[in-house]
Amino acid sequence: MTLGPVTVIVQNAVICNKCEDYIVSKSHHDFVTCSCGHVSVDGGQAYCRRVFNGEPDFIDMSWEIEETLYKACAEAAQNAIDTNRNKFGIANAVMRALREKDRIIACGDRRVIAKHATDDELIVEEPDGTYKRWRLVEGQ
Repeated sequence: MTLGPVTVIVQNAVICNKCEDYIVSKSHHDFVTCSCGHVSVDGGQAYCRRVFNGEPDFIDMSWEIEETLYKACAEAAQNAIDTNRNKFGIANAVMRALREKDRIIACGDRRVIAKHATDDELIVEEPDGTYKRWRLVEGQ
């Protein structure tokens, strides 16, 4: 049995479809209930628990990322803090870490989507969201 990558819960939240409250559990055993009492969230970054009255009627807004990427972002933030960067320098350090792991694309970046190994052909996502096929020309 192959297990997927270890992940970290970044946000544990739901939107109640009855009262439209956006509720977030921020820490272990932080049990939060919407204003109409229909749905609750619990667990913070430790686990995602949902409690609801009757049928589930909410939108799950939780998300998680791979632990290695989470740690890379934390390390980038800590390095920026240690080198006396302001809040923008810290944010930029985290964004650079995400870009290096191909999680965000800077304006003007192209992303290689697929590469055909036998004929040196690439499919590239252009900055405008279109896809183009590129072929390596011999001698280039």
